[in-house]
Amino acid sequence: LHHLFSSDDSVRTSPEIYAFISAGSYPSGYDKAQRQNLRRYASKFKQKELFVGTRRVVKTMDDARKIFHEFHSSPIGGHTGTHKTLNAVCSRFYWFGMTVDIKTWVCINCLYCLWELIGIDLTGPLPKTSSGFQYILTATDYFSKWVEAFPLKTKSASEVAQHLCSIIYRHGCLKRILSDQGREFVNEVSLLRIERSVTAAYHPQTNGLDEKTNDNIKRALRKLVNDQQNNWEVYLDSTLFSLRSKVHITTKYTPFFLMYGREAVFPSEVPAQRTAGNCAGADLAKFSQGR
Repeated sequence: LHHLFSSDDSVRTSPEIYAFISAGSYPSGYDKAQRQNLRRYASKFKQKELFVGTRRVVKTMDDARKIFHEFHSSPIGGHTGTHKTLNAVCSRFYWFGMTVDIKTWVCINCLYCLWELIGIDLTGPLPKTSSGFQYILTATDYFSKWVEAFPLKTKSASEVAQHLCSIIYRHGCLKRILSDQGREFVNEVSLLRIERSVTAAYHPQTNGLDEKTNDNIKRALRKLVNDQQNNWEVYLDSTLFSLRSKVHITTKYTPFFLMYGREAVFPSEVPAQRTAGNCAGADLAKFSQGR
C-alpha cells in the first residue's frame, strides 16, 4: 500500500486520513508528534468528502489500480501514453505518489520487447501502379518504432496473412497485434495463435502509432511520385529507410539503432576509395545515385 503521507517516523495512509476526518480518531500507537502531523495533513482535505480541491481522494491502492485500468488499459483508455494518462487521472483523482505510480504502471503495462507488440493497418485504395498494387499494409513495432510496409494488389485476408508471415519469418512470432476491425485481420491472426486487440470503431486513434506511420509514409510518397502518382511502390523501401533512420520523438533513438545497436550508414558516409571492406557500401552509393 502506498502511503498518503510520510515524514520520518510518521506514516499516514489514505484509510487513516479518512478515519480521522470522518470520526476524529487516531490510529493506535500514534504519539503526540504523529497526531499533530496527521491533523496538519488532514487539513488539506474537505471535511467528510475527502477531496483535494475538485479531485477525489483515492483511499486504497486497489482503487487506484482500477482507476488506472479504466483510464489506460481498458477499451476506453486506449493505451494512451504516460503524459495523456497522467493528465486524465490527475485532473480527477488524488493519491500520494500517483505520478510515480502511473508512470511505473504505464511502463509495466505497455512494456514489450522487440516485435512482441505491433500495430497493423491498411492504407488505400491508392492510384493503381503498373504492377497492380493499390494498397499498403503497414506494421509498426511498438518497442523500437521500426516500420514494415508491403504493397498489396488487394486487401484480401490471404494476401495480408502472407505478409504477416513474412514479418514473423524476419522478426520471430509476435505476442500481440493491435488492429482495426477489418475482416482482413480477424481470421488470419486467430490462425496464427497471436493475441489480437481491436480498436473501437468510434475511436480508431487507439492504434495511433500505426495511424501516424501511414501519415508519414503517404506524406513522403507524395513528394516522390510521378505526375500520375502510379509509381509509389518504387519509393516505398527508400521511404521506410528514411523512417527507420531518423530519431523517433518518443524513444529519442532511431528505430535502426534499437534494432541493430548501431546507426544506419548513408551512402554519403561510404569512403570514396573502394576497398574489399567497403565494396558493398560503394555499390549501395552507386545504386542510390542511379535511383
